Amino acid sequence: MPFDAELEYPRSVAGVARHTYLDWMRSAYFVTLLGAPALSVPAGFTPDGLPVGLQIATAPRSDLAALRIGAAFEAATRYGRRRPPLG
Repeated sequence: MPFDAELEYPRSVAGVARHTYLDWMRSAYFVTLLGAPALSVPAGFTPDGLPVGLQIATAPRSDLAALRIGAAFEAATRYGRRRPPLG
């Protein structure tokens, strides 16, 4: 879920300590190191109305597959057309 914008980075994720920014970003930079195409699509909202995204990553050189999966997810869920609840 989104973290407080005042934080440099979350100090723990799912109860696991993150001692540095790179510890926190590990899942994202592994995708980059592999050369895997990735994209983010809207995936709804938290109970507080904060946006949530889903990262889709596919095998290297399968950019079209990533785009097709993202398009299928958006068509099936229509999250991209939804707006946060007014609080």
